[in-house]
Formats: sequence, C-alpha cells, structure tokens
Amino acid sequence: MRKLAVFLVVVLAAAGGALAAKRLSGRAHAASLSVRIGGRSVRVAEGTTLGALARQYALHPHAGALLDVNRRPLRRNAIPGKLLLNGAPAVSSHVLQSGDRVTVVNGAARMEPTVRTVQRIRGGMPTDPQFSVAYVGGKEVIVRGAISHELVSARFVPDGAVKAKRAVALTFDDGPWPSSTPEILDELRKLHVHATFFVIGYLAEASPQLVRLEVQRGMVVGNHSYNHPQVPPFSQLPAPLLRDEITLTQAILRRLGVETHLFRPPGGATSPAVVRAAQAAGDRVVLWSVDPADWEAGITASEIVQRVLSTVRAGSIVILHDGGGDRTATLHALPAIVRGIRRRGLSLVTLDSIPPG
Repeated sequence: MRKLAVFLVVVLAAAGGALAAKRLSGRAHAASLSVRIGGRSVRVAEGTTLGALARQYALHPHAGALLDVNRRPLRRNAIPGKLLLNGAPAVSSHVLQSGDRVTVVNGAARMEPTVRTVQRIRGGMPTDPQFSVAYVGGKEVIVRGAISHELVSARFVPDGAVKAKRAVALTFDDGPWPSSTPEILDELRKLHVHATFFVIGYLAEASPQLVRLEVQRGMVVGNHSYNHPQVPPFSQLPAPLLRDEITLTQAILRRLGVETHLFRPPGGATSPAVVRAAQAAGDRVVLWSVDPADWEAGITASEIVQRVLSTVRAGSIVILHDGGGDRTATLHALPAIVRGIRRRGLSLVTLDSIPPG
C-alpha cells in the first residue's frame, strides 16, 4: 500500500510538471509574435490588435495644421495623422500577424482649398469688392481662400471691344508711418503722381499731421481698419467687430476732415459679411490686382519693380506699403515703377472715393 501511494505521488508530480511545462510553452508561444514599429522589432502576444499595439507603445501620430493661402495657421491639429499597416491604412481591430510592419505617419500641414469666382462689372461703376480701375462692362476672375477668403489673385477681363480704363492706381497700406510716409509722399510729388493711401486707425490717431499731409499733397485717403487684425483673418471676425473696425477709423478720419468711401480689409480678407459691414458704413471694399509683396524681409527695390511691371496692365490696382516696417526698398522702387507704367501709355490715377453702387 505504501508503494502504491509513492507511485501515485510520482505520477501526479510528473503530470503537474508536464502541465506546468505546457503552460510555459504556451506563454512562450504567445510571446513569439514579432512585428516591426518603424525601424525596430518588438514582440507581442498572439492575438494583439493594431489598436492594442498603439496603446501599448503610445503610438500617437501628431496632427498637422490647416494653413490659409498665405501659409498662416487657420486651424491647428486639423489634419490627423494615421497608422499604416504594411504600408496601407487598417482598422484598429485588425489582428496582427508575425512580420507585420506598423508605421506612424504624422499629419502634414495642408493649405486651404481655393475658390474661383467670376464677377460681372457693371458699366460705369466699379465692383464691390473692387479689384481694378474699371468703369466699363466686363468681368473679374477672382481666386481666394475657400475658408479665409483671403485674396490669391484677381484679373479683369473686358467684354469684347469694351476695355478697362487705360490707367493704373498705386495704393499704399499700413500707414501713416513717421519714418517712411513723408519720404514716399516727397517721392510721389517729384514724380507728379497722386496715389491712394489706406490708413490704419490707431496710427492715424497717433500721427494726424501725416494724414493731413497726404490730403494736402492731393492723395486720396482710405480706411484700412482700426487695429489691422489678421489672426483670425479679418473676414472671420464677428459682425460687431467688423463694424467697429470700420467705423472707428471712419470717425477718426472725419475728425481730420477726410470723408472717404473706400475700405480695404487687412490681408485682403473679404467676404459677403465684410462687404455688408462696409456698405452699412457707406464704404466700398477695395482690393488689388498686382501685389509685389514689398513687405517681404530682404526684398530689393529691383525685385519690387520686376514684380510690378511683369504683371501690371490697363486697369491694375497695385498694392504697396508705406508703413509696417522699413519701406526703403519700396521708396527706391517708385521711380522705375512709375516710368515703366507710363512707357506703356498708362496714366496713374487715384481711386474715386464714391459710395458703393
């Protein structure tokens, strides 16, 4: 009887050992699944899903930003990243197989889409928004950001034999600027040119004598908002802020004896809401068709001249800047710009400050 008991103990011990060995073998087998994350190999339990792997190894792709047409952020974290399995998208419940490759792809910054519109020109009246010196029948082909509404390009196309006015308007933004506005006014006087200056309200308030000097020199003065807000784009401001930005500057100019019906939104960011707000104040929205980006850091006078003269044509509105920074290059570019325009038989005019039609 004692021998039988010993025999049973040995048999049971052997069975227990075999069972333990089987469990160890099962665990080793479950841990033998090998997958690659980027350039490294990791081991995971059999039956692991892509989602579980992402949680275990904190695989969280970064999202990219949505940019406006000027490459400024419109919405951060708008373009989601993704996990690729063997180079292709896969659902998080996908069960991994040995040798699978998992790649983390961050969301790349993406520019907003653009929209193209064609706007008819009514004979005898400029458009609102106005993109060119045109008082005849025709159409404007306009490209702008679909979300920000910021201007990308505008081109006037006359109908048949009807032509745009054989004139070009030079316009200056972001002043008055004490270090550069007087110099630009002096240069324009030497060149016998009258231009249109779109002034920022708080700067006009700080330097009223420069606004008066613009008027004394025969320049037309327009409204360029009070604070020049650009983030978010001007067109995305709530209606009360749109109204205030326009009417505050309008009130300052009236105190200085300037009655204008021209409004240029910062960055050219217009929309139906901006047009309505301007019209409610008795203003027409004025944009441009030639932009040499004279505000860019490091740009030279010759580059500004080339950019203007390569695109200017009858009816063009050229945007330049007398404020916002060092405008030396713009100042030095003016004589060549004016000579180049006149050689084409085009006159230089101011924009008529008439109420919107």
